[in-house]
Amino acid sequence: MKKTWLALSLATVFTGTACAQSNVTIYGVLDTGYIKETGSDLQMGEWNDSRIGFKGTEDLGGGYKATFQLEQRLDLWNGKGSNPEWEGASNLGLSGPFGRVRFGRMNEIETESFRRLDPFNQEGVGSMMKGTQRTSRISNVARYDSPSLSGFRVSLGYYLGQNTQHVDDDVTRNNADNDGYAVGLNYDNGPMLLLANYSRLSDSNDSWVWSLGGSYRFGPVKIGLGYERTEDKGWKMGDASNKLDASESRQDNWILSGDYQSGPHRIGASLNWMKVRDVKNSGLAYWDDHDSGDVKKYSIGYFYSLSKRTTLYGQLAYSDFEDEAVAQFFRGRSFEEDGVTGVQIGINHKF
Repeated sequence: MKKTWLALSLATVFTGTACAQSNVTIYGVLDTGYIKETGSDLQMGEWNDSRIGFKGTEDLGGGYKATFQLEQRLDLWNGKGSNPEWEGASNLGLSGPFGRVRFGRMNEIETESFRRLDPFNQEGVGSMMKGTQRTSRISNVARYDSPSLSGFRVSLGYYLGQNTQHVDDDVTRNNADNDGYAVGLNYDNGPMLLLANYSRLSDSNDSWVWSLGGSYRFGPVKIGLGYERTEDKGWKMGDASNKLDASESRQDNWILSGDYQSGPHRIGASLNWMKVRDVKNSGLAYWDDHDSGDVKKYSIGYFYSLSKRTTLYGQLAYSDFEDEAVAQFFRGRSFEEDGVTGVQIGINHKF
């Protein structure tokens, strides 16, 4: 960790020298506040992940540029950084008239696209429920993004797996080793947004996700509707001691969202309905007698911009699980409630 901050300090000192050859930007997000949810004590938390990042370009001539990005995530309330140390982003690429190609670690295409329909950006207590095959960022990626053609853009990604042949680890024991890929189609032109995505994460036992959705803005009001389908073939990322990592399931996820913006005031709200079915190998007797279960989540949030960079926010959400076993499917074996109320307040600053 000390080496990381030493590198950041040196990068800051020598930014002036680097700018003689490249266009380098230092940016970041600082976010902290309080969260209280059913079954948990009051704790400090965040809405957007706090981070510090470096991104830049070098002009190669003829409309072509070399690009890079490095991003360190951290918990503002205790100063601890993420592990791996460049967990947010670490990639290098080229851009030009053809679009942009990058290699390394970056946003996962399906999540990056579909979260635009959530007024909470799939973060904080108000976030929509997420399927068991979702992640925000992914490593070992080759990604291509086309230029925008009248608002239409294509994103393609190929994700290398861990290649764990002859290695005794969780991925191998769950027969989950596979490469992954994703395709994203987005139309973003004026008040209308349309999207369609397909994703198969690496080391997921060939599990897959697809989504469709769109939004339309009527003056200060934006309405969004989206559907996401998950086919989990028996491997979930996370702590195997608590979550149901070996279980198989199908998940249908709907979100209806609204967003109202007036000057410095923004109100976001969503109704999220998620159904899980065909659960196998969960270790919970509930699924021996039930074909499916669902959860309904109601969220509302208020955001007040003190300036272009600083925002105060509050979020309130309630998740109504059909049964305690359904709640355990999403929140872990140790969870003992069939409903969750969450409240969050905080402050966010971008630089």
